[in-house]
Amino acid sequence: MPSSSPQVLSKSSSGTQSPANDAPSEQDTTAAALYVATAVLEQALDFLVNSVGSDEQLAFQSRLLPGSTIGKHMRHARDHFNLLVQSVGQGKPPYPLSYDVRTRDTPMEKSLSAAREQIRTSIADLKRVFDPDRGIGAEAEVELSAITPFPLSFKSSVGRELWFVALHAIHHFAVIRVLAGELGLVVDHEFGVAPSTLRYRAQNQEGKEARAKI
Repeated sequence: MPSSSPQVLSKSSSGTQSPANDAPSEQDTTAAALYVATAVLEQALDFLVNSVGSDEQLAFQSRLLPGSTIGKHMRHARDHFNLLVQSVGQGKPPYPLSYDVRTRDTPMEKSLSAAREQIRTSIADLKRVFDPDRGIGAEAEVELSAITPFPLSFKSSVGRELWFVALHAIHHFAVIRVLAGELGLVVDHEFGVAPSTLRYRAQNQEGKEARAKI
């Protein structure tokens, strides 16, 4: 991981500890990907604990993005983590994986307590399946299936898919920020922002501070 990662993925205030102070070395790809994926889920939990205050806000129908709710986007993002965990947690490589599986209208879309509990469970499952003692390397092969609408199959890897589910979630968190804005919710400045953007902002700020000292 880049040396700026502790600035990019910080401690959650949701009552759980994000991995920000335990950033892995740049050489450990699996640990680095797990670090980011876990931190992204920690951000989701922090948002649900500290920004969303009711079931009504979770299920609020956006006027700007018809059909969108905070709960739906959160559930969709969480589903991708779960599908990867289920695939890698069972059997041996190549791990079969499809993100086309959908579990719509689940309790976490409308119940704040259910949403918080589901994210906590996903964090625990992620850490359990990718525990270093299990020895699952980033290069372990994944057989990815997709409907585009034609059935296709791709060769991928565990490391690549760990990065994907994290960045996919950040994309949906950015949409959630829009919905939160409609509701006037206070949202952490890092939520829904890509790590590369946060890193750029941090470096830019450091540059401004350095120039100010000249």
